[in-house]
Amino acid sequence: MWAFRKRPADLSGEEQVRLEALFEQIPELELPYHFRLAVTEIFDSRLTADGAAARFEELRELLDGDDEDNAALLEFFRTFDAHREAILEYFAGRKTSGPVEGLNNKARVITKRCYGVKNTQTLWNRLCLDVNLASLTVCFTVPDIRAIAGRIREVFLGYYT
Repeated sequence: MWAFRKRPADLSGEEQVRLEALFEQIPELELPYHFRLAVTEIFDSRLTADGAAARFEELRELLDGDDEDNAALLEFFRTFDAHREAILEYFAGRKTSGPVEGLNNKARVITKRCYGVKNTQTLWNRLCLDVNLASLTVCFTVPDIRAIAGRIREVFLGYYT
């Protein structure tokens, strides 16, 4: 399944063979795989909102609306139609709510992981560490920590080689 999740350009020769074997065993997976790649290509390309809308419509036309095998893919278009303006707005500024959603998710996870902690400062420190604001809490940045680890590794290897 790892090969199924990767883009074709990122597949090794062995993974390509495995992916082809997967499609031979379960041919119904080939259409969703290529559909996902086509949608990803639309979002990765430098299209305008109108250009993206046209490409989405081309994809819709490739699917047979009466085919039960395409029901999940057609669900994508029901969502697209319901939120068309908001989805196409992405192509104007190329901005997403991804960073905010990621921060919210981290905060939820930390809250669950720190169940029973009543000190809000402790929760805030944990959030700062987890969102890579460690320098505010521990005075070291990730590159500083990597440099220290590299120096330790050099010393360690000097004794054991």
